[in-house]
Amino acid sequence: MNKSDIILPRSAINDQRIDNWLFRSRIIKSRARAQKIIFNGLVKINKVKISKSSIKIKIGDIVTLNNIDNIIIFSVQSFANKRLSAKEAINLYKKIKIV
Repeated sequence: MNKSDIILPRSAINDQRIDNWLFRSRIIKSRARAQKIIFNGLVKINKVKISKSSIKIKIGDIVTLNNIDNIIIFSVQSFANKRLSAKEAINLYKKIKIV
């Protein structure tokens, strides 16, 4: 399987569940942890706090993650059909700001 099979082109998929995207992009270590963080209200999509892990995100959406120490803001650039290596995962998002 080559790299083009893993990172989906923009026309291949229009949206993805937020918990899957956080896990596959290596922002969060596990999907279960991503679901817990979302349920606890620590994730916003386009400045709207979410509490359901089934919420779909689209390319261009802004994802805000509130950690204990800081706030990280990402722009969604692409989607993947499986968890990626760290080198490949950085292509799925663009870090906008760390507060």
